[in-house]
Amino acid sequence: MKKIFLCAAIAVFGLTSLNAQNDIMESAKTGSFYIGANIGFSLINDNYYYDDDYDNDDYGSFNFGFDVAYLFEVIDNLEVGGLVGYTQYIAKGSYWNGDYDEQFNEFVYVDFEDASFIPIAVSGRYYFGDHRFFGGLDLGVGINVAGDAKTGFYARPKFGFDLGPVALIAAFQSISGGQDYNNSNNVQVYSLNGFKSFNFGVEFGF
Repeated sequence: MKKIFLCAAIAVFGLTSLNAQNDIMESAKTGSFYIGANIGFSLINDNYYYDDDYDNDDYGSFNFGFDVAYLFEVIDNLEVGGLVGYTQYIAKGSYWNGDYDEQFNEFVYVDFEDASFIPIAVSGRYYFGDHRFFGGLDLGVGINVAGDAKTGFYARPKFGFDLGPVALIAAFQSISGGQDYNNSNNVQVYSLNGFKSFNFGVEFGF
């Protein structure tokens, strides 16, 4: 008798899982593409100099990017899918230490460099109330494609206002991969521990 119940339970579970998979596949076929563009102001992570003596440091960057996502509804008001994009940090600042370094017979000075990434992420968003407002989250990896920055973990929580075919987006973007700077003796003297920015943009859905 127990074996009969066990077999029945397995059969019911299997059918339920199969139906759920079929439902997800059908939902995926009716998903939507979203194309977005954004611009932002960077908030670079704390930096460090090998003797912890800071005199002047300001990455002073500006950030811009774009992305494409495909999302489909899994339950009412909740969409999930994938995202790929491009984001670039434009550097215009520098770091210098006014004290002469007798060990290396030089002053410490570095020019900050631009860094470019391709984010590849799982994306999700939930619509509130009348489907006008939504909150979302992208999680994945930011692959460095230009500059000497490191590939790192990518995260972007965001909030949007849906106007129909166009949505306004505000987001906080973070890529954990930093960037190291060496002096003329190839000794690391400075490091950016990651890239962060507040971004504002528009998104077109179809």
